[in-house]
Formats: sequence, structure tokens, C-alpha cells
Amino acid sequence: MTALTFAACRAAARAVRAAEHGRQAARVVRPRSVLGLVRSRGPISLLLYVASAENRLVHLGPGSFALLERPHSAQLPLAARGRLRLRLLRLIDRRWDLLLFAVPPVAALLVAAALAAVSRLRDERPSWAVVAFALAAMLWAGVFLTAQAVTESAWLRRTLGRRPRSRDELAAESLPGWTWSMPLCHHTGPGDGRKLLHTAGFTMEDLVRREAGALAGQAGAELTSARVRRVLVCLTQGVTTQAMRRVVAETLDQPDGPDSRVALRRPPDRTEQADAPVPAGGSFFLFWLAGLAAITALLALVVAPTERQACGDLCAGRPATYPDALRWLAWRLLWQDAPGLTPGTLRTQALGWLLTVAELMTVPVGWTAVKLARDRQQRVHDDYQEWAEMPMTRVLLLTVTKTEQDAVLAAVRPITGKEPVIDFRNPVVLHDLGAIGRTTLALARCARQGAGAPGGAQSTAAAAIRQWEPDVIIMVGTCYGLRKSEDSPLRLGDIILATQVHDLDHTIAHEDRTERRGDVVGPRPALVSRLQAAETSWSGAPVRSGSLLSAQTLVNSRALLDSLLREYSRAFGGEMEAHGLYAAAADAGVPWAVVKAISDWGVDRDRFYEPELAAANAAGFVAHAVGLGAFDDPGTKGGPAGR
Repeated sequence: MTALTFAACRAAARAVRAAEHGRQAARVVRPRSVLGLVRSRGPISLLLYVASAENRLVHLGPGSFALLERPHSAQLPLAARGRLRLRLLRLIDRRWDLLLFAVPPVAALLVAAALAAVSRLRDERPSWAVVAFALAAMLWAGVFLTAQAVTESAWLRRTLGRRPRSRDELAAESLPGWTWSMPLCHHTGPGDGRKLLHTAGFTMEDLVRREAGALAGQAGAELTSARVRRVLVCLTQGVTTQAMRRVVAETLDQPDGPDSRVALRRPPDRTEQADAPVPAGGSFFLFWLAGLAAITALLALVVAPTERQACGDLCAGRPATYPDALRWLAWRLLWQDAPGLTPGTLRTQALGWLLTVAELMTVPVGWTAVKLARDRQQRVHDDYQEWAEMPMTRVLLLTVTKTEQDAVLAAVRPITGKEPVIDFRNPVVLHDLGAIGRTTLALARCARQGAGAPGGAQSTAAAAIRQWEPDVIIMVGTCYGLRKSEDSPLRLGDIILATQVHDLDHTIAHEDRTERRGDVVGPRPALVSRLQAAETSWSGAPVRSGSLLSAQTLVNSRALLDSLLREYSRAFGGEMEAHGLYAAAADAGVPWAVVKAISDWGVDRDRFYEPELAAANAAGFVAHAVGLGAFDDPGTKGGPAGR
């Protein structure tokens, strides 16, 4: 991925600010610092430039880009640190608030010190400029110190207030510290933006794999493949347009409803568990103490010259040197003056009292940090584990024709409320259909009809099982019916749930007869029972459980149909792929099922042919069963419905 120029990043920043929700998104990607007056991150253009150099900026064009952030607690990999220029820009971006707090007063004091040194060399009285620069430094530090005290007081009131903070509000604050996040997403270009979300997810996986490979290489190992179990957290208030927010709601999982502040992209690959974050343990309190120490050291730079300017040559007992000023300020943290040191100026006394007030906040801040670590952070941790690991069963739906594929998409989309995510990275293209209850659905389509040959049911099912590792695989589609007479109870559109599949392709040709030697197999009874249980609340076409014939022969012969009826009088219909599905699933040890609906009678397709109706009925019944929770508990591995 080519890094953007700074001019392109400035243009992107302008596009964000001009967007419908640009101001809100800017506040998300640049949250307010604990210092109160400034943002914790650098300008958006700088932020995007650094992200682009680190390959964290997904850029599909001037009007379509998304920002990825590593977990705040994660150490930046060596390969991503870059040269000195990038490291300096990263420091400015990450420490923007501290730089704004410390650099101006330090610079002012250095100028004051330089002017004072020049005056001494010339044996002249220091000019008012020395005092002005020193006062400016003191005023700057005092304003920031006061703003921090006010900000933290307001934070404590919100944290300890009567209104409990919502789950998604806590999640939006905490989850970016644990896992990868997307705090900024902007799309005003062509298309609806789904490609941007998909690319962002795949980019995050690629970065995680690269980092894992680099760590393995340092340990003397080589990773040939890696399953990414990271959950990508999209901060929905960082999405700049209402149209893109709708796409996020339709594509990602929002655990707290359509207005949730977070949306989750779960790992598409099968993993034993999601990444397990550890709740924060009071790091904010340590940051607070470090801030107090930094403020004390900085104020000493202001106190010493102020006192020295006021006392002249009679400075005994006053904090007129930097060590004495530092010692006096340290004692002010204990609410008293240092022994033997007393300030002589009102400005110094005011600074000392401001530091004392800030130190008084240490007790409630420390208590609150511990409370958050033990209570609310644990609540977010538990909610996150519930969100990330909620879908437990992986069900792969296998189709053959475009009509069957479209029927599955149409049946599942209203239940999940999500648009499918298409994964082109592997030989078999998979549609990630989202989650229904505790079941995750994916869809694969065979490249050709029939069980054998490349692209047939057997090779497609085998490849898809290796890629996605489903708990259950179900073939959904159409078949021909074996209508015994004109007044047969079978009708076009009736659904057949196969309890047995007869393989008709394995035969021995004798002089006077053909002997069929193919397998007669059936799905696991527990799996069939779950599908049959869904019939009780199914109001669509009738579901008939029974035998299904399978052969790589496209039937269009009344004589062949009559022969099959005589030999398999209890069979309901026939098709071309089920025995290939069985062969692939049996080799992989994956439970399988076949649900097909009657589209024709094997002949007279010019008069009797309803593929759309049949495909819709079969897909609708399977979606209904999944929606009831038929596969929410697949059983233990090797169990009746497990692998």
C-alpha cells in the first residue's frame, strides 16, 4: 500500500470536517485530553499521514478511507516504527497534549534565561522581557493546571453520578484499549461503502498476520498460516455520514441496537476463542501521578526565577534555585511549606496552592480508578466476551445454481438484517451472511452442476470445509419430484428433507440388468430431528422427510423415471449433487443435510417448471430452522450434531 502525501492527507482532513457528521467524528478520533483544554491527538491531517506510513490507513480514493488503530496497550512493532522523521511525527501525534502543555512554557523560560544571561554578560539590569517571558510561562502552566482540575472534577461527577453509564458508552471508551478499532470512517465516493468496510477488515487481519510472522521469525520459526482472532471495533460516532452509518449497521454487528456506539466485525476464520482482553488495573491512576510529577518539575522552572527576580541577592530561605523550588513544591503536595523555605511572592504562593488543590484530587481519582478497574471495567470485559464469542455454531449453506444462491440470500437477509460480506481470498468464494442467534451462516456456490469434476459438489464442499471449518453443512436447492400419478400428494414447491440419499452412479452392467452398488447414506439422526422440529412452526410449503436419489444424470426421460419409480417406490425425488456432498463431509467428519424442493417432474419442463418457487421454499425453511435456534448448540465435538 502506497503512503499518501501530506497534501493528500490535508485534503482528506478537510473532507472529514466538511462531512455531515464530521465534527462528531473529529471528536472521536481526537478525544479531549485529561488536561482539558486540548485534544490528546494531533491534527487529523498529521494523524492520517502517520497512519498511512504505518499501513493503517485504508484509502480507496479521496472520498473513501478508514483509519485503523492498534490496541492502545499494544507495543508498536519494530517494522512499523520507521525512520527518525516518522518517529518524530508519531511522537507529535501521540503526545500532542503534553507537547502543547510543556513546550510553550519551557520555550518561554529558555528565552527568559537567555535574555537574563545576555544582561549579566553586559552587566546590565534584566529587561522587562525576562519578567514577561517568565510570567507567560507561569500563566500558561497555571491555566493548564486549573483546566485539568476542572476537567477531572467533571469526570468524577459523571463517573460517580446517579445515572449509570450505558454498556456501549463504556465499550466505546474501553474497547480501543484492548483490541483493534476503527475510530474514523469516511465514504462519499461511488458505491455504498461496503467495500471500504470489507477492505478495512482484511487489512487489519493482514497487519496482525504480519506482526505475528515477524515475532515468529525473531523466535526462529516460520508461520505458513495464521488464524486471526482479533475483533475489529468500529466506533460508529466516528463515521462521518448518515448513509455510511446505515451501511455499518447493515454490515457489522451492533450489540446494543442500531444506535450503539460500537459495531463489531468478528473474525471470519474459525477460532477457538476471541482475543481475551485483560481489564485495566488502574493505569489511569499511574498516569495521574506521572502528570503531577511532570507539573511539579515544570512549575519549579517558573518558581525559581520568579523568586530570584524578587529577592535579588537576599534569597536565603526562599525557593530561588531550581532544587529548592522543586523541594518546596514537593512539600506543597503534602499541604505544607518545606522546612526552611518560604515563598516571598504572591504568584509563587498561588502556584503552590494550585498544586495542593490538584494533589487533593489524587484521593478521589485513585479511589475511582480502582473502582473502575474492579467493577465497570470488568463489566465491559464480560460484555465484550459475550459479544465477541456469541455465535457458537458455524453453518455452511451450499447451493449450485444462481437461483438457489439468490433464494438463500433473500431468505437470510431479513433475519440477520445484514448484507453479505463476500470473501474472495480463497479458491471457493464465501458469502458471510452474518449471525442468527448463536449461529453464524456462510454460503458457497458450486461452479457447476453434478457431484464430480472440478467445481462440482464434492470438490467445492471439500474446499469450503477446509477454508471455513463449519460445524454443519447443508445443501439447499431444487430437485425433480417422483410423481407416482396425476393425483399424487406431491406438488411443485414441496420441500424434501433427505433422511436417506441413494447414490445411483456406482453400478455394475450385466447382460440382462443393471446392478446398483452405490452407498445408501443418511444424515445424523440428531440433525434431521432438529430440522423436523422446525416443521411445527413452519407455515410454508409441506416438508416431506424421506429418500432422495442422487446421480450425475440430468433426467429428461419418462422411461427412466418409470424405472426409478419401480426400483425406489418410496423415494420422493432426485438430484445430482447430494452424494458428492456426503463424500466430502464424511471425509472431513462434518455433519451434513440436504434440503431441496421440487421444481419439476423430470420431464415436461416446458409445462411444469418452478425453480424460483422451489428454491425460495427450501431456503426459507432452512432460514426458519436457523432462526428458531435449531443449530445454536451443536453439541460437543464428535457429538450427535457436533463434528
